[in-house]
Amino acid sequence: MIAREPVSFKKTWVWCIIIALGLISAYIGFVSLVSIWIGLDHTHQAGFWIPVLVGTSFLMTIFYIFLRITRRLLRYMAAEDIVNI
Repeated sequence: MIAREPVSFKKTWVWCIIIALGLISAYIGFVSLVSIWIGLDHTHQAGFWIPVLVGTSFLMTIFYIFLRITRRLLRYMAAEDIVNI
């Protein structure tokens, strides 16, 4: 038989995954904000709205995905009775 992992070990790895996803999301969010800023800084040029549109859509998409994954992981932790939320 395979012994079950200790609860604290599972809790640590799930929080490490959440933190890593947060850092990746923050990086992509920063790049998206720079794209929006560049687009708004060059409003005098034709097509300035493209970086604004792409940056906004990436920003909303990445944070939506981050929130969905984080919520699912926290529900998993609560279902396994690993953490009290």
